[in-house]
Amino acid sequence: MGKIEKWFAALIVAGALVGLAWLFVSFLLPWTAPLLLAFCAAALMELPVRALVKRGWKRSFASCVMTVGVLGGLTWLTARLTYRAIGAATDFAVQLPALMENVSRTMESLSGKIEQLAAGSPEGVGEYIRTAASSIGSAVSELPALLSRRALDIIGKAAQRSPDILLFSITAAIGSFFISASFPRTVAFISAQLPESLKSKLSLLRHYLKGSFSGLVRSQLILMGLTFFELAAAFMLMGVNNTPVIALVTAVIDALPVFGTGIVLLPWALWCFLEGSIPRALSLLITYGVVNIVRNCIQAKLLGDQIGLDPVMSLLAVYMGWRIWGVGGMLLFPVLFVTLRQLNELGIVKLWKTI
Repeated sequence: MGKIEKWFAALIVAGALVGLAWLFVSFLLPWTAPLLLAFCAAALMELPVRALVKRGWKRSFASCVMTVGVLGGLTWLTARLTYRAIGAATDFAVQLPALMENVSRTMESLSGKIEQLAAGSPEGVGEYIRTAASSIGSAVSELPALLSRRALDIIGKAAQRSPDILLFSITAAIGSFFISASFPRTVAFISAQLPESLKSKLSLLRHYLKGSFSGLVRSQLILMGLTFFELAAAFMLMGVNNTPVIALVTAVIDALPVFGTGIVLLPWALWCFLEGSIPRALSLLITYGVVNIVRNCIQAKLLGDQIGLDPVMSLLAVYMGWRIWGVGGMLLFPVLFVTLRQLNELGIVKLWKTI
């Protein structure tokens, strides 16, 4: 087979894999998502369920207790977060008129300073400064209406999807119990469908992934500690009350997938700006920028050291993850790259030649 035929065959295989992935994500995943989530929940509950079974409990009863406990905890957490969100929204609505007055006074003060700056600048630069200031002022004045529209859109979409969400949650909850109650038999059934050669390779892959996951956890703990000390130092310089608690909570949120320090610092900076505390708002924005720059600079090297990935590939994984899925992608894509490398080394897939 010539080179052209080999490239053509590889292109067909790649296209077929992409097509299968698209079919799975578009059709099969939405149909099976509740049961896949239920299987993951049952796997996470397996350790305490097994401990209860060893103490003489029936497996079905132990699974029921764990499922009810997990669902009760999630329900309580959701109710608390919803209650806090409603309370915060209510407080914001009550304080909005006063905030808008502060915004008007702040914008007038800034407009005067900007006009003085523009008057002392060259003609072209001064006109540019006036145009930019006018655009920013218009955006700030339209912010309440924009926030209201976004909030109403979110509420409306949530109301439309509520039957789907309810059915999904009930299916996942019931499935968690049934899968947990027969988890060993379910795993044995899935294992019986696989060839022996593939099972041995998957066993090795599982061993390697445990090491990669522990390395990922260690790297995130190191990054979280570094973020905590950066935030604590910045908050102390700003004179923030309860600095250790706020810095710790923000660092923990930053370590979670999808979230980041911007979840805390950017709304806080906006709130300070609306209240007229311009220096603190700018300090929070600078802190956000510094923390993210430091994290991005050391994350690739740290992940490479902890999970055994080449620094260049680690940097590529972090960047691709950020471009595709934001902060969560920065955490998950290095693990995906390590998984692909280990699959390639085990011969399960052949993506590149090893040296």
